[in-house]
Amino acid sequence: MKSAIGSLLLIIFTSCSSADTNDQEGINGIDDLKTRQYAIQGQQLYLQHCSNCHQEDGTGLNRLIPPLRQADYMMNDVNRTLYIIRKGLNGSITVNNVEYNQPMPGNNNLTPIEIAQIGTYIYNIWGNDYGLITPEKVNEALNQ
Repeated sequence: MKSAIGSLLLIIFTSCSSADTNDQEGINGIDDLKTRQYAIQGQQLYLQHCSNCHQEDGTGLNRLIPPLRQADYMMNDVNRTLYIIRKGLNGSITVNNVEYNQPMPGNNNLTPIEIAQIGTYIYNIWGNDYGLITPEKVNEALNQ
């Protein structure tokens, strides 16, 4: 009986930490030191500001909240994504051929460097390899 309970707990803890482990492996695979530092900070900010809706592993929430992981909408326009992080989004969008129409609130309190860190994180894990997103790039996106 104790063995069964121990096995069950091991399965639960392993499954709960798999997204974090995969993210950590992705971050550790970033060669450039500054990009890795931004991604580490971005991971914390993502967990604080984004993961409630988009989930820790970036898979979204069924047909209600779009995924960020392997999302064509996100990958097609980095500046648009950075703008949406700050300003939010209203209206319908199509992500990976699925329509979403749930408003996303903006994060007006995030600074350009924080948005750059979140952007660096989401664009360099989950199989992505974009590189560093700078605060200057964020400012460019916000001023379009």
